[in-house]
Amino acid sequence: MDYIKRFTTREGIRMSVAVTTDTVETARVRHDLWPVATAALGRAMTGALLLAGDFKNHENVSLRIKGDGPLGVVHVDAFSDNTVRGYVDEPHVDVPLKYAGKLDVGAAVGNHGEVQVTRFTQLAQDYTSTSPIQSGEIAEDLAYYLYTSEQVPSTISLGVLVDPDYHTIVAGGFIVQAMPDATDEALALVEKNINELGPVTEYLKAHPNGEGLVEKVLEGMTINEVYNEPVEFKCRCSRDRFAGVLMTLREDDKSAILEDEQTELVCHYCNEKYHFSREELKDMFTPASVVQ
Repeated sequence: MDYIKRFTTREGIRMSVAVTTDTVETARVRHDLWPVATAALGRAMTGALLLAGDFKNHENVSLRIKGDGPLGVVHVDAFSDNTVRGYVDEPHVDVPLKYAGKLDVGAAVGNHGEVQVTRFTQLAQDYTSTSPIQSGEIAEDLAYYLYTSEQVPSTISLGVLVDPDYHTIVAGGFIVQAMPDATDEALALVEKNINELGPVTEYLKAHPNGEGLVEKVLEGMTINEVYNEPVEFKCRCSRDRFAGVLMTLREDDKSAILEDEQTELVCHYCNEKYHFSREELKDMFTPASVVQ
């Protein structure tokens, strides 16, 4: 089962790790994603979940990565209950591989543009900030955002491995941050451990459940697990919500859709389809005061 776990150490380091294989596969199937789109959206969804786990507040995080590549905009919402949803503007994109077996997410997203992050919390006013895209590879872009917009030095590693048949083999990632009391020795040790670890995708390929990952990154430190919860792809859309949207239409727009036998509405975030018959819409659009 997919999960997110959070850890602290006596040496002043905090770490969150997420395994999101089933979550990313659900998104792939729902949106009929081609491999590079799966990799981009999967990294972004994992990154958003890690950003939402800020150790302080129950936050919802919206992530919008707008590059100049063929994928268009990557849209993700991560919620405080560890559910996530998202989509890319163009799911059927193919770009040349970087090298054998390596998807070029940076080329698909684009090297120019911006990362926009909005944090929603019950304890403070909503906050939106942006930073320029650095590579389009997602992890580096989010780390740069945290450093420039929130002044939090962070190391982020995100990975999605896709089978030739388009199936998601593994997906996940981690974020490591220094707390105010972190020592230079602890920071140097973490940097050494991460360099020795290599790409997180390769580690997850050998350890699909992420076992041992935290111990490798935080090797040499006293580790304390402070959070462990399941993660899943889940949208907040519903038939009632779409019905509410239809009710806000102008009268001429309502009349226009009543010309069709059936109206179909599709949720961008999860690709769920909702159907409303003409008779049903007539009843919805008729004020209660005139119903006999």
